[in-house]
Formats: sequence, C-alpha cells, structure tokens
Amino acid sequence: MLPSRMQDLVNLCHLDIRGASRLKEIPKGMNKLKHLHFLSDYIVGEQENGMRELGTLDNLHGSFCISKLENVKNSGEALEAKMGNKKHINTLELNWLPDGDIDDVQTERDILDKLQPHQNLKELSIHGYPGERFPDWLGLSCYSNMTKLSLDSCMNCCELPSLGQLPSLQHLKISKLNGLEKIDLEFYNKNNASFQQETPFKSLETLKIEYMYSWREWHFPDEFDGFPELRILSIKNCPVLSGDLPSHLPALEELTIDGCKELAYSLPRAPKLHKLDVKCDMFQGYAGLHHVNISGSQRAKFVWEWLLHIQPPHVQCLYIDDCQSAISISANHLPASLQFLEIIDCSKLIFSDQLQHKSLTKILVEDCDSLTLFPLGDLPNLKKLTITECKNMENVEVAHALPSLRCLNISDCPSLVSLPPLESAAPRLQQLDIRNCPEIDRFAGECLPLSLKKLVIVECQKLASWISSNVLHSEGLTHLWLGSYFDVKSFPREGCLPSSLKSLQFWDFPNLETLDCKGLHHLTSLTYIAIRFSEKLENITEDHLLASIKKIYIGEECPLRSKLEEMEHLRIQLGCDESESCDEYAWNDEDATSDSD
Repeated sequence: MLPSRMQDLVNLCHLDIRGASRLKEIPKGMNKLKHLHFLSDYIVGEQENGMRELGTLDNLHGSFCISKLENVKNSGEALEAKMGNKKHINTLELNWLPDGDIDDVQTERDILDKLQPHQNLKELSIHGYPGERFPDWLGLSCYSNMTKLSLDSCMNCCELPSLGQLPSLQHLKISKLNGLEKIDLEFYNKNNASFQQETPFKSLETLKIEYMYSWREWHFPDEFDGFPELRILSIKNCPVLSGDLPSHLPALEELTIDGCKELAYSLPRAPKLHKLDVKCDMFQGYAGLHHVNISGSQRAKFVWEWLLHIQPPHVQCLYIDDCQSAISISANHLPASLQFLEIIDCSKLIFSDQLQHKSLTKILVEDCDSLTLFPLGDLPNLKKLTITECKNMENVEVAHALPSLRCLNISDCPSLVSLPPLESAAPRLQQLDIRNCPEIDRFAGECLPLSLKKLVIVECQKLASWISSNVLHSEGLTHLWLGSYFDVKSFPREGCLPSSLKSLQFWDFPNLETLDCKGLHHLTSLTYIAIRFSEKLENITEDHLLASIKKIYIGEECPLRSKLEEMEHLRIQLGCDESESCDEYAWNDEDATSDSD
C-alpha cells in the first residue's frame, strides 16, 4: 500500500508507481493533489466512488494508466473522473482484468463511454474491456491527433469500432477479441453507405491483427482504396479467417501471414513489398521482394509455379521449411537474382535436372530424405554448400567445375558413398567439413585441391582410416581435425600428413595408444596439437617434440598428459580446458567464403 496520508503532500508534482505490481489500490484523498503533473497509474479500488478522486486532477500531463476498471460499478462513477477535462494527457491506457465476472455488458459499455478522453489524445490502449461493443466516440474523426491505438483481450467484443476515419492513425493493433467473427464495412466508416468522405485509414502505416480465433470474414467496399500508406501488415493466429486480403496496398513493404490456414491465395498487389514471411498455405508473387520465407505449406507446388511464371526480379533469399508436398526443383524455377537458397524438412524434394544458376552464392539443404542424388551443374558464383541430415542421399555429382566454391559442409548423411574428384570439381576449395557419413571410404581421385586450408573429418570411420594409411596430398592444408576413429593404435604415420599443417586435432580415438613423433618430424609449421577423449593414449615415441610447437592440449583423461607435464619443456603449454583449445585456433566459415578473388 501507498502511505495513507499521501493527500497531505499537497505540493507533490510527480508520482511514478510503474512496476509496483502488488499495489491493490490508490489511497483516498488523491483529489487534494491538485498540483500533480504526472501520475503514472491510477488503480481503482473497491471503495465506492473510487473514480471521483480523479475529477480534480486536470493538470496531469504525458502518459496515464487506469487499471482495475472492473471495480467501477456504474457509468456515473466513470463520469466523475472527468477524463474530458484532462487536456494534457497524450497517452492513455484503460485496463480491465481479462476474464473477470461481469453483470451487464451494456453497463460496461456505458462506463467506457463516460471515460471518453479529450480530443488531444495521441495514443490509446484498451485492455480487457468486457463489453460487446465499443462506444461511438472511439473512431470519431475529431480525434485528429491520435496516431496509435491498441485493442487487446476484449473477450466479449463482437464488432470493431469505426476507425477508418481517424485522420492521423498510424499504428493499429487488434488482438484477442474472441467474440469477433467478421470485420464489416463500418470498420472503415460509420456511415458505410457512402465512402465519398475520406479515404479509409489514410495515414495508417502498421496493422497487426493477432490471436483472433473466431474471426472468419474480412469485408471490403467495392473499389476499396483504403490503407494507402500501409507499410507493415501482420496477421497471426487467425485460424478460421478465409477469403482475401485487400486487393491493392501500394505502400506495403512487409507482409507476415502466420497460423491462418484457411486464408485464400489471393494477396494484395504490392509493388514496394520487399519482405514476405508466409507460414501457411497461401502465396503470391511480388516484383519488389528481396526475402521469401515459406514454412509449413502443404501446397508447395503452387510456390514453384509462381516462381516459374512470375520470376520476381529482386528476390535474393528463398527459405522453404516443412513442406510435405512434392517439390521438383529446376533452374527455371529460381529467380535470376537469387543468392541464398535454404530448403529444410521437405520430404518429397527432388531435382528434376542439374541445378544451375548464375547468382547463387550459398545453398543449404537439410532433412530432405527423398534425395538420393544431389546434381550440381553450372554454378559459377557458389561459395558455400551445406548438405545435412539427408539420410538417403548416396552421391553428389558435379557436372561443371565450381570455381568460386570455398566451403563444403556435409553431415549426417549415412548413405553417402562418394564425392566428386574435388581437385577438379572445386579447385579453389578452402574448407571441407564431413561429419557422420560412415560409408565414405576415400576421396575420389585421392587428391584434394591445393587451395584447401581446413579439413574436418568426424565420425567417418572409413574415410579416417584411409587418411591414416595414405598420404594426404594437399600441401596448402593448415588445419586438420579428425574425430571418432576407433581402429588406430598409433598416429600419425610417417609421411601421411602434409608439411604445411599449422594445427592438428584428433578427438575420440578410444584405442589410440601412441603419439608417433616420426609422423610429425616434417611438419615444421605445426604450432598446435589438441588431443581429446583418447583414454588409452599414454606413450610418445620421442621425448622431444618439434621446436615449432607452441601449445599442446591433451585432455585430462589421457595418461600421456601427466608424462608431458613431467617433461617441463618451456615451449610446451598444456591447455587448461576444452574451450581454450578451440578458441585460439578457431576457423569460421566466413574465413573460407570472404575471399573475393
């Protein structure tokens, strides 16, 4: 509780109680604080005539919130607050407790009617209002300064006020009006028989409608020209809404449709649209798009037909996620401007021919089990390719050399048996990362590109075995990380690693017993070694390691760690933890894709 004698502070000008969530009511006598210029919140108590205290506070400025309006018993009490006299309040919040018990919805409407604020108001938020209809003053054009309006959790409301003639309204949010089934013509103009007065919503820039579970219909007048300045339209979680959106939104830049599975395919003509986020079964094309995101669509074929026929000239990024309908990709389906393509969890994805594209720089395909072959054609600007969790994919084919490819990541593809000869297929490859592909047993052609700098092989038993028993021909390789190799007892074999190596990491070699220094002698650039999860490693073939080595990290589970500690070699620093071993010698994907030559 606030002090009971606050009314004695007759010269008090500023009272801010925001955040005092446990405060139940404002004490009596607040009407004596006539010099009060700012009062953040007024909490209506259960005592009779609690609103009367506000009647004399006409000097309030700025923002003002009235909460617990469910305690107001009748419209007479609300009238005594004299909200129309408070000319300096520019932001007003009116809050009822949502889902509270009500006796008479008409009484609630009368209470809100008598709380009509002054016409200078700029922002208004109504939360939890329990009436079925809003009073007529909400939407009068005389509120010429109102720029922002929010109607939230008004559970019983079955129709919207006439807001279309608010001349300065820029931002409108409507949420959780559970009783609303349709937006009718009165939403634009109270006198809906004629639309000759003002363009509806002529200043509106953002419109967000969310969590309207009963909203089924959205009606528009004939030759509707409303929303001429609307830049952002977001409709979320309106599951029974059907029909169309406005046919023409000339200023629209961002459109989000999420959780509206009954909404029709017809979307607005929007020449300025550059961001489209669609997460339901609807789609349409726009000339100004830069990003397209389709998630959860059951009719992805429609998307590809749109791409084929519309060919939006500015689309740079295309994301498709969780599409269970058949998708057949060919070069003709992709906009010429496309730079990034991401396809995730599309169970019926196929490539109808070789993927060819002049502008694509990055491709990611994930969790597409229908793929058995990944056919790559002419992709002159492709810099990064990632393929992951495609459990039935057996081969990656490259019909033309990929001259710009710098980074190739393949993981969790248990059926993958071969890669193309990378020396010719990707002559400028810098990073190759292959993980959990147990059937790959060698590199086709057995030679890696001379440009390769980093090689990661993890949980690829056959490939790791091949590396440990053959010469790794890649004299530009500087970083090598091998993981999960169970057969080797001594590593590295003499001459199998390139002399250019600067860092060497091998993790999860459970049967490794000996670190063979003969295999390190020629590695004169090697400065860092990391060994983890090798519980049997306890031997070293020589006491002295290369002079170039500055740091060795060995996990505490390796018996060899204690032996090296006993050597007290000044050039050897045993790392303290796993993060230290990774951070100093970290290599980011961007290191491989930022090279512009």
